[in-house]
Amino acid sequence: MASTHTFFTKKSRKRLWFLVLPLVVALVALVVWLMWFSQFFAVEQVRAVNADQSALTEQQVREVLSQASIPIGEPIARVDTDTAARNVATLPWVQSVEVRRGWPHEIVVAVATRVPVASVTVADRPYAVDSTGVIFESLDIQDLPVIDAEGDSLVAAVEVLQSLPPNIATKVVSISANSRDNVELLLKSGSTVRWGSSDEPLFKAQVLEALLTRRAEIYDVSAPEVPTTTDEKGPKKN
Repeated sequence: MASTHTFFTKKSRKRLWFLVLPLVVALVALVVWLMWFSQFFAVEQVRAVNADQSALTEQQVREVLSQASIPIGEPIARVDTDTAARNVATLPWVQSVEVRRGWPHEIVVAVATRVPVASVTVADRPYAVDSTGVIFESLDIQDLPVIDAEGDSLVAAVEVLQSLPPNIATKVVSISANSRDNVELLLKSGSTVRWGSSDEPLFKAQVLEALLTRRAEIYDVSAPEVPTTTDEKGPKKN
């Protein structure tokens, strides 16, 4: 009797499995259809936001949405977020980007924008420069130092600017460089600082601070161990 009971139990389980399997397959097929082919989880909105919570301009939002190229009505699971992110990353003012699915109907494009640290003129037009030397369009460059340099020289000029302590950086009007080893600063006083390369920034800043206590046309700290001044006019008056 026990063996007969076991036989019927196995037979019942097998019959039950044949009944359940089509239901499981049908359920999986339904989920796949809903997620990948139906309009039930389709994209209804694509939203561009700044990852650091600051506001994007209307033009920046339009640029992001256009570059992302995510069609409304596309099933959200089929959106190629990696390609969309790579496309948006080609915008010069975008530092980094992440494209996220906001179930059930939204795609969010979160971008981190570049921060201008100086301005540069290209083809008679002013552009912003960020801390890595990337040039991009920005409206926030009115009070920034102007850099006259290109390529590696531009990168060196930015490195020097970024290394300056605040008490010296606020005195800088413009920076010029015709090579990585020949960076010069123009101060608000009209004096020139021959900084040289971007090496030894702390040492050079300390030496320059000491030299700035005297009036001179040129302060040379390119070799900070032997700094010099040109056309010195004596100590500054308090």
